[in-house]
Amino acid sequence: MNNYLRYKPLRNLLRQYNLQGSIEDIWWYFQAVDDSTSNGKVWTGQGFTRIKDVLHKWDIAILARELALNATPRGTLRLRPWPNMARVLNTLRQVTNDMAGPSITPDQAYNSLNPTGHLQFPWQRTRQLNTLMRYFKVFSKPDVEGLLIRRTGVSTKEWFLVGFATVALLRHKCTISAHQDYRSVAIELQRSKTVFEKLSQPLEELQAKVHDAARYDDTWMYTWNPLEAKPLVSLDLKHPERLHCPIPHYVMSRVSQGLFYEIAQAEGFNDPFGASFQAYFGEVLSKTFPSPHFSIYEEREYKVGRARKDGVDWILTDDRANLFVECKAKRMTVGAKSAVDPAVIGQQVDYLAKAVIQLYKNIADALAGHTHWPRNERPIFPLVVTLEDWYLLATSTDLLEEGVRTKMAEANLDLTWLDTMPYTVASCEDFEDVSPTIAEVGIHAFFSLKHSGDQQRWMIKYFAKEHFNEVYRRTVHRDLFRDEWDRILPDNVLPFGPKSTESRSA
Repeated sequence: MNNYLRYKPLRNLLRQYNLQGSIEDIWWYFQAVDDSTSNGKVWTGQGFTRIKDVLHKWDIAILARELALNATPRGTLRLRPWPNMARVLNTLRQVTNDMAGPSITPDQAYNSLNPTGHLQFPWQRTRQLNTLMRYFKVFSKPDVEGLLIRRTGVSTKEWFLVGFATVALLRHKCTISAHQDYRSVAIELQRSKTVFEKLSQPLEELQAKVHDAARYDDTWMYTWNPLEAKPLVSLDLKHPERLHCPIPHYVMSRVSQGLFYEIAQAEGFNDPFGASFQAYFGEVLSKTFPSPHFSIYEEREYKVGRARKDGVDWILTDDRANLFVECKAKRMTVGAKSAVDPAVIGQQVDYLAKAVIQLYKNIADALAGHTHWPRNERPIFPLVVTLEDWYLLATSTDLLEEGVRTKMAEANLDLTWLDTMPYTVASCEDFEDVSPTIAEVGIHAFFSLKHSGDQQRWMIKYFAKEHFNEVYRRTVHRDLFRDEWDRILPDNVLPFGPKSTESRSA
């Protein structure tokens, strides 16, 4: 259903706003909300309230998208002072509600949890260092980096250094030059220009992409934001090198996990990329689960009859249980992240269901003595770890459970394993956060409780917070591979150091 008429009030309002000035205001608001030390307040009519309590990062990102499409150089309004922003924000939220229609059925509300999670949860991630190191390591493996250099001419380290230095500059102002010289951090000018070409686009190109991606229905607010791919925008045809960046966070994402898009279409991409993630996960295990309390077994091929098999990626054991781990680097498609249609979501979730079945088949071979794992009688907990966050909520969880059960029956696997060896699907980031908790309390204590009662569907991060709060809070803030960062990056381009304590008000 096309509800464009319900969108028009926002369009008409934003046409009154000045394009460049409002994009600079968007940058200002994002800094105010993103800065953990900021306590800037605004007057809401009933009293002063912190900006970050009434304005969310995903609101700002959506407004950046809509301003790029609708604001004009002739507009006279700005998003500062706050009453102007409040008016736009209220209209945005009204349009979002109107797009869903006059009445929302329980099924529609339930299905909408999938795109809502993918819209909001990524912005709630507050710790950058481990995420950045994860992608640096994955893209730095020789076979993967070889693809990146072949496609772009720029190494992983050079991508990261230009990105970090750019974000450092964008903390202080909304603009940057595509001719910015990074030779002070050993990046040749041509290489940094290549990165800027990949990160930037003229306004007309951005507007065309926003227009093409727009959906005027109940998925409107969730549709893909082209600023994620190219967060720097040229507003001046006479000076295309002058770039504005309303959402600096997108730069950091683009030069880390966003490198995926540079090489995803390269011939021979899948095998080295998956192997690189698998190797990285092994490093996390080694860092977190020391011997002699834990034993770690890496994938090793084996034969069942004449059939050659690769085996499970990793097995972690302690004195009470075994954790069988399958690593998957595939990401959910953009379309599925914004979908409310169970059929669209199900096409993607089916991939995870197949991964779970693959893991159960590997466990069956291990129990039959076909692998190098020294069999024991301790409980087994299967775990599928994804490089990207899939945010399995509501409909997607239902579809996963249904798909696993169906495929278990088709493969003639024992359905009771779903109770005696219950599986877990988790992102690598969540596993990194909770793995010190698992190491301290033990595999069995963690996963047996995880799969009892209502928390079976919980994300492991929230389960750990709820049931092992003291251990989790004490251990979650570790910086993985910090010593390697210190060797890789010059001090002056670190993007995760202290931010300015300058107060903000609007």
